[in-house]
Amino acid sequence: MKVAILNYEGAVASSVAGPYDMLTKLQRIAQSLNVRSRVFFEVDIVNSTNLVVTDPFHMVGNLTINTRKRYDLIFIPAMEFTLIAQTLQKETAMIKWVRRQYEQGADIASICLGAFVLGATGLLDGKRATTHWMGATYLQQLYPKIQVEDGKVIIDEGRIYTSGAAFSFTSLVIYMIEKICGTDMALAASKVFMIQLHDSSQHTFSIFNLQRNHEDADISKAQDYIEKNYKEQLGISVLSKKLNMSARTFIRKFTQVTGNSVLEYIQRTRVEAAKRLLEKGKLTVEQVCMEVGYADFGFFRNIFKRVTGLTPQEYKKKYSDMFNESVAG
Repeated sequence: MKVAILNYEGAVASSVAGPYDMLTKLQRIAQSLNVRSRVFFEVDIVNSTNLVVTDPFHMVGNLTINTRKRYDLIFIPAMEFTLIAQTLQKETAMIKWVRRQYEQGADIASICLGAFVLGATGLLDGKRATTHWMGATYLQQLYPKIQVEDGKVIIDEGRIYTSGAAFSFTSLVIYMIEKICGTDMALAASKVFMIQLHDSSQHTFSIFNLQRNHEDADISKAQDYIEKNYKEQLGISVLSKKLNMSARTFIRKFTQVTGNSVLEYIQRTRVEAAKRLLEKGKLTVEQVCMEVGYADFGFFRNIFKRVTGLTPQEYKKKYSDMFNESVAG
């Protein structure tokens, strides 16, 4: 999988070098710990045309945004708060390059105040995003179409990912490893890099671990029930009765604690289940639709695309090939 990590004047060096170091060591980690990964990463540092490349990290694969190479995933590193306006003014070519890469199929992930570069592309319009708390108000002012949630460590909007403070890149990279390479590879990487990863074996959908970082026992119980029974027709009345709450109180608490409405959480759970089935490639898309609890294929397709940015057919083609190659290997 081809990955680009942007580098530009004012970028925080650790959020350029850190992801590079983590991603390029995965194959060695897999071999050392005898862990199978669905895919490994080919990583380039892609420099802004406004940056004099001195290669301070002694890395291979230094390119500029003049490259015509297409990427599958792009990381936008953090920047200095005082340089936001200057960066957005100077780096118009880089911003256009990111947008063009997305349109050609790349997923985009921003670290900390790198969200301002991502915001400038317009790709966050109508979506949720997070950034460092110091820049949250400014981000909302510059890009009012973004739903800024500065309290989150990571927000996953399908093909667009944002993360909080500069050193949250460690959590973001582990998150992306889990999503792309599989839970076993993410657990191995977290052990080697000594980065905490929630115990995914406790919950069916480890991708929601960050939304379980709370102490509300009732809402945790509701999350457990949804994740174990997502195929059923789950309604507010059923869930609220299980918690002995009024429907209104349950809706308010669930949204406040998880950041999703109950319906959104159910839909995301079904989509995550569908993604895993599509990655294995054994079922048709229509069979997957039925398997995760949807009777209307058109409705399932629309929900899936809204969450992931891809249709179920596109997702199966992109990720089942990775899965099958890793199994064959």
